[in-house]
Amino acid sequence: MATTSTVPEARIRKRRIVERPRLYALLDASPARVRTLVAPAGYGKTTLAEQWVARDGRTATWYTARSASTDVAALALGLARSATAIVEGCDHRLREHMRALPAPAENVETLAEILGEDLAEWPESAWLVLDDYHEVAQEPHAEDFVAALVAESPMRFLIASRVRPSWVSTKDLMYGKIFELSQTVLAMDDREAADVLVDRSARSASGLVSLANGWPAVIGLASVSSAEIDADAEPVPESLYRYLADEVFGALGPEVQQGLTTLAVAPVLDRELVVELLGADAEAVAACALDVGILVERGTQIDLHPLARAFLAERVGQLGLVPADASGATCLAHYREHRDWDAAFDLIARFGWAGELKTLLADALDDLLEAARLSTLERWCDFAFDVEVASPLFSIASAEVLLRQGRHSEAMVYGEAAAEGERIDKHDAYRGLSLAGRAAHLASLEHEASELYRRAYEVADSDQDRQDALWGKLGCLIELERPESAETLRKLASNVRRADPRDMVRAAAYGLSLQTKLGNLDLAEADVAATLLGRVRDPLLVSSFESIYSIALGLAARYSEARDVAERFGQTVQRYRLDFAVAYSSASLAQALAGLREWTEANASALSALKTAMRNRDGHAQQLFVALLIRILSQQGRHQDALDLELPVLGAPLPAAQAELMSSRALALASSGRVQEARQSIHSVRALSGAIEPNVLFKAVDAITALKEHDADLIQRVADLEDTAFARGGPDLLVGAYRSAPELLSVLTRQTRRPDRLLGLIRRAHDDDLTTLVGQPTFAGGDPKDRLSRREREVYELLIQRLTNREIARLLFIEESTVKVHVHHIYDKLGVRSRVALTVQAQLERASGDLSDRRDR
Repeated sequence: MATTSTVPEARIRKRRIVERPRLYALLDASPARVRTLVAPAGYGKTTLAEQWVARDGRTATWYTARSASTDVAALALGLARSATAIVEGCDHRLREHMRALPAPAENVETLAEILGEDLAEWPESAWLVLDDYHEVAQEPHAEDFVAALVAESPMRFLIASRVRPSWVSTKDLMYGKIFELSQTVLAMDDREAADVLVDRSARSASGLVSLANGWPAVIGLASVSSAEIDADAEPVPESLYRYLADEVFGALGPEVQQGLTTLAVAPVLDRELVVELLGADAEAVAACALDVGILVERGTQIDLHPLARAFLAERVGQLGLVPADASGATCLAHYREHRDWDAAFDLIARFGWAGELKTLLADALDDLLEAARLSTLERWCDFAFDVEVASPLFSIASAEVLLRQGRHSEAMVYGEAAAEGERIDKHDAYRGLSLAGRAAHLASLEHEASELYRRAYEVADSDQDRQDALWGKLGCLIELERPESAETLRKLASNVRRADPRDMVRAAAYGLSLQTKLGNLDLAEADVAATLLGRVRDPLLVSSFESIYSIALGLAARYSEARDVAERFGQTVQRYRLDFAVAYSSASLAQALAGLREWTEANASALSALKTAMRNRDGHAQQLFVALLIRILSQQGRHQDALDLELPVLGAPLPAAQAELMSSRALALASSGRVQEARQSIHSVRALSGAIEPNVLFKAVDAITALKEHDADLIQRVADLEDTAFARGGPDLLVGAYRSAPELLSVLTRQTRRPDRLLGLIRRAHDDDLTTLVGQPTFAGGDPKDRLSRREREVYELLIQRLTNREIARLLFIEESTVKVHVHHIYDKLGVRSRVALTVQAQLERASGDLSDRRDR
C-alpha cells in the first residue's frame, strides 16, 4: 500500500525507525539455536526480529501466533506451512498423518517428531521467527508441541513473546542453551532514544528515556508528537503512553480517527480488507496511520499495533466514535471468502452474533476436520451451547470430535441426534447416521452399526452418499458373516472405477476380508491392487490394505511376500505414526516370520503385538493375537507354553475371532495328546463362523485327534484337512498343523493325491528337514515345471533369461501387473522365494542335464 504522507506536519511527525546495533551484537554473539525476545507490548520485538534476520546472509520465515494457535493442530500445520519456505514439502507427511489419525493433536511428541524428521535439511543460516508467542503460551499442550519441536528438529528459532516460554529454564539461560533479550535489555538507552527523537534536544531525550523507563512505545509516540513533556513529572510510563497516544490520535484529524475506529473492528487486516472497509479513504487513512506507527505493514498483511488496538478499544467510545455501518458484516464476508475461519469466529464471538455461527460452521466444518482442528470445534460447540444456538450441525461436529477421541458411545448419541426432529436436512441426517455407524463399528457393535448404515442409506440424497453408506454397511455384514455380504460387494464392485487406484484398492481390501470370512481365498485381484498402492495418497487406506493383504499372503503360504508386505505395512505405520495399527503390523510380520521358521523374531513380534493390544485395551485384537501366538508356539513344540497363555474374555466377541481363538487352543491341546479337551474346546464353536482360520483348524484338530487315537478314519480326516486347507486358500494352517504334530506329515506325504502341491508347500515353508524326520526324505512329485500353465511357462522361460517384468510384458503383449501375478504363481509352484533363486535353480538343472548328456555319450 502506498505511503504518501497525510500527517498534519504542524502537530505530529512521521515515525522514525532506527537500527539498534547494540542488540544486533548481543544476538550475534550467542551460539544458541533458540534466541528469545521477551518483553511487554511496545518494546520493538517484532521490528528487531525483522531487522536482525535480514542481516549477515540470514534467511527467515515467519509465523505470527494468533488466538487459534492454542489449537495444537493449527499451530503444528501453521509452523509447518511457514517452514516450507525453507524446506520445500516439509509439511506433506504431517498433513497426511493428521488426516489419518483420529486425534493427532493429543500426541504432541509424535507431531513434533514427524515434522522434525522432515526438517532434517534445515540450513544453519535459516531462522524461523515465531512472533507473538504469548498467544501459544495460553495452552500448555501448544507449548509442549513447540518444546518438542525444538528438541526434535534442527530449526533455529527467534521467538518474540510478552512472556517467557514455560519450557525455557533458568539453567538453559545460564548455560547458553537458550539466549534471551529481556525487557531491561530491550529498553532504549539514551543514544538510541536520541536517534529516534532527532527533533528534541539531547537533554529532553534523556529525560524522556528516564520518564518512560526506556519503553520504546512511549519514545516512538514522543517522536511523532510535538507535545511538551515535563521532565520533573513522576515516571509512570503507562500514563505517559496514554497522554502521548491521546495527543497523536487527536492530531490525526476526524477522517483518520473515523477510519481507524472502523479498522479496529477487524481481528485481522490485510490490504484488500482495508479498501473494503474504508473505500475511497483507504489510501489516505492507511498512509497516515502507517506513518505514525499505528498500522504496521508486513507483506500483504497490515497489523494494527496491539497498543493502538487497546487504546482504540478504550477511547473511541469516550470520544463518541463508532465504526462505519456494516463494517462487521464486511469483515465477516471477507473472512468467509478467504476461508479465515478463526478470524470469522473471533468476530462472531466478540459481537455475539449467534445466528451467524451456523453458517460459519457449515462452511468451515470439513476444513477444520481435514486439519484435525478438534479443540477449535469443541470451542465453537461450547460457544453455541452457551448462547443457546441449536442446529444438527453442532451435533455432527460434536460427533466428529468424539469419534476421533475414541468416545464411541457418545459419538453414536450425537450422530443419531443430528437425524432427529422435524424438517431435518437430508444431508445432515445422512452425515449424522453415518458417523453413528462408524462409531458403532469401531466399538465392535456390528449389529447396531449395520442398522445405522441402513438408515443412512435411506436418507442419502446423492449416489455417492448411498455408495459410501453401502461400503460402511458391507464392513459390518462381513464381520457378522452375513450371507448377503457377497451380493453387496458384487454390486459395489460393479461401480468401481478401474482408472481410480483408490477405488481398486478399497474394493480389493473388502474382497479379501469377505473371502477370509465367507469364501475361499483368491489373491489375483489383490495382487493387481498391490501394484497400485504407490498411486494412493490415503495412508489409512494403504495401511488397511497392507494389513489384510499381508495376512492373506501368509495364509496362502506366500511367506516371503507376506514378510515384505508386513514390513512395508510397518513402514507405513511408522512413517505416518499410525499408532493404532502398530499391533497389527507386528502380528502380520509374526505370521510371515513363523512361516519362514524365523522363530526368535516371530515370537518377539507376536508377543509385542499382544502386549500393545493389552495396553490399548483392544479386546478383539487380543483374541486374534493370543490365537496367533498359540499357533506359533505350538509349531515349535512348545504346547504347554501355548496352553498357559491367558485367554481374553469379551462380553460380545465377534464370531470369527472367538472361533479362531478356541480352535487354535484346541490344536495345542490335540498336539499335546489332550484329545478329549481338544474336542470339547471346539464343540461349542464349530458352527460359530465360516472363516478360513477356524474351519481349517477344525479339520486339523480332527486329523490330529484321529492320529493320536489311531482312528480307522485317519486317512480320510487327513485328506479332508489337506483338501480344505488348499481349497479355502489357507495352506499356512496346514503347515502349522503338521509342525505342531510332526507325525501328521508322515501320513500326509503317503496319502496325498497331489504330491507336487504338497511338496511345493513344504519347500516354501523350508520344512524339507521334517520330511526326513518322519521318514520321507525322497518325497517328491515329478518335475515341478509341469504344473506351470502355458502362459506361466512362457514367463518362466523369459525370467530365467534375466528379463525384467517390463520387458516380459512388452514381449508377451500383456500388462506389467499381470506379469507380476504370473511371477508370484511361478514362485509358489516351483517352491522358490526370489528371481535369483529361480535363475540359480534353472542353471543347476541345466548343468545337471549337460553332465548327464556327457555321461550318455
